[in-house]
Formats: sequence, C-alpha cells, structure tokens
Amino acid sequence: MTLDEFVAKGWSDHATDAEGVFRRLPEGLALVTERRHMPPFAGLVVHVAGEHLGRWDEGLALLGSLESLPAWDPATPEGKSVLRSESVLHLCAGRTAEAARCEAAGRTGGGLPAASDRVRVLAIVAAALTGQRRLEEASRHFEEALALAAYGPGKDDPAARALAVTSNNLAVELETRPTRTSAERDLMLRAAKAGRRWWEVAGGWTEVERSEYRLAMSHLKAGEAAAALAAARRCREIVVKNGDDPFEAFFAHEALALAHHALGDAAAARREGDAAAALLPKIEEDSRAYCEGESKKLGATLAGAAR
Repeated sequence: MTLDEFVAKGWSDHATDAEGVFRRLPEGLALVTERRHMPPFAGLVVHVAGEHLGRWDEGLALLGSLESLPAWDPATPEGKSVLRSESVLHLCAGRTAEAARCEAAGRTGGGLPAASDRVRVLAIVAAALTGQRRLEEASRHFEEALALAAYGPGKDDPAARALAVTSNNLAVELETRPTRTSAERDLMLRAAKAGRRWWEVAGGWTEVERSEYRLAMSHLKAGEAAAALAAARRCREIVVKNGDDPFEAFFAHEALALAHHALGDAAAARREGDAAAALLPKIEEDSRAYCEGESKKLGATLAGAAR
C-alpha cells in the first residue's frame, strides 16, 4: 500500500470508525518516504485524533514521529505544514505557548501575510473543538479566524480554502445534532454564511452552489424557511447556469422541496420532490444509490406532511 492509498482509506473509513483509523495511523509512518507525504498524513492525524477523538497528545506523538524520518526537513513547506499541525493540537490542548512556538516555526512566508497561517490554524482548531463539543472555545477561535481574514485572502491564499472548508464542516456538524442551543444555532448560521462567502473566493461554481445548499439546510434547521427557500433557489439557478448536472440538480430540487414543505406549500414541495426523483436514472451509477436513499427519505418527509 502506498501512503496515498493509506490516507485515502483513512478518510474513507474515519466517519464510521475513527477509532479503527486512529489505531492504524502508526502503520502509516513507514509509508512516509518523501517530503510530499507529510502534509496529507499530518492532516489525517489532526482530523482523526483531534476533531473525532480529542486525543491531542497522542496525535502530537504521531506528528513528532515524523520528525525522526529521513524525509523530515522543518525548513521545507512540507515540514512547516507538520509544525502548523502541531500548533493546532497544542492549541486544542490549551498549551498556547507551545502552539505559538510551532506556529512561528511553521510560518509559510513566500509573500503571504502571517495572518494567513494564523487563520488556517484557528480554522482547524475551531472545527476540532466543535467536534469535541467545546462550542464556546470553538466559536471564539472561529470568530478570530474570520476577523483576521479581513486582510482579504485571494484564491491562491490557502487561508481562503481553510475558512471555506471549516465553515462548511462546522455547519454540517451543528445541523446533524438532534437539538441545538441558541448559541449552536447562531454558530451554525454564521458558519454556513461564511462558507458561502469563502467558497466564492476559493472554489468554483460547484462549491458555490453546494454552499448555497448548505445554507438552505442550516436555515431549515434554524426554523427560517423563507431564507432556506431563497438559498435553495440560488442553488438551483447556479446549477442551471452551469449545465444542469443531474447530481447537483437532484440536491437543488431536494432543498427546494424541503423549503416549500417547511413553508406549508405541499403542492410545490411535491413538484420539487418529483423533479428530484426523475433525475435518478441520469445520475452516474457510483452516486445513484446514495441519491436513491436521499430520495426515499425526502418522499417519506413529504408523505408524512400529507397525512
């Protein structure tokens, strides 16, 4: 197995078996034979040990093991990426001095402002702490990241993508909770809106369209059906403008159906649900089964409203 395959399998498995992926991580160290291997391995370590399990020190031990490998060079971009990953876990553990030391050692340079590195660290910390339900701390770090981004990172600045990804992940995490406090609701909406803002910078039309879908879902969870419908309509408009891909169109129709359902417009909800279902045969086979499952759930929701 190559390191790329190892990391890909870890990402594939981690949502349902984070503990199992974590136990496998030491095996990946032997596969790190080139500098380019270090950032993807470190990213998986931080996500699994941090966001999913909250095992900061064990994650740091794994990252520290990279420093004993022949490929390690702290002066390279790859080495600096590992140092920033260490900063993330130290900050999650409350060790601000150690976090600052690692962050300074991992400074990117190359024309990017220092705030770029800081934004990336804070964004990942916010996601990890949200995963561990340390919401007050997560919100504070997230807000600091957004404030620092006032310098205006562009498409080529990694901070823009870090904010987009973290904002999306925060919104999803909070949407999927069975209940939310008012603080969680506010953070969910703040994150969904920030995701839309930063995917506009960092992504293409697909990411922007999906961020409108995410915003629609967050508004629905917040009980804001009219705002959800507006976001769902924007999502659909972007899909149509860019070729009406069946997979993307399916979820745009789903969002519209759910928004109309929340507004009490049963006829419009059924129309959009039928439009989504009609797209299933056109969706590529590797994605169709998932969409079929989502279509069944949507149908059950709409049928429940009719009874």
